Amino acid sequence: MTMARLKEKTIIKRRKENLMKIFSDIDGDKMTLVEPSIEQAAKMEQYIMRLSEQLDEVGFIEEYQNGENQKGKKESTESKAYSTMVKNYNAIIRTLLSCLPETDQKQAEDEVLDYLKRRV
Repeated sequence: MTMARLKEKTIIKRRKENLMKIFSDIDGDKMTLVEPSIEQAAKMEQYIMRLSEQLDEVGFIEEYQNGENQKGKKESTESKAYSTMVKNYNAIIRTLLSCLPETDQKQAEDEVLDYLKRRV
């Protein structure tokens, strides 16, 4: 296991702990159901950061060539993966926010956004 991999696992673990605090007002029964989503959200944040770095290197558009006469440009694989991951992440966060009491939803949303802004 490389140090970089270990570091990423540590980052994910700490982020999961942070998200558990943010969503700690979810009642016990619901928390049992949503805890795997919290862990997945922490992982997805790391995936999004990694894909963002790859996107900086390769860009949103890539050239392709299928045979002799068929060539052009298309959305890059990294761009598609990034878009999908961001959509899925947003869906998980919306679901988690909806499990909170209404009075806590705005504060939790702000905390998630603040963290993401610091990472960019």
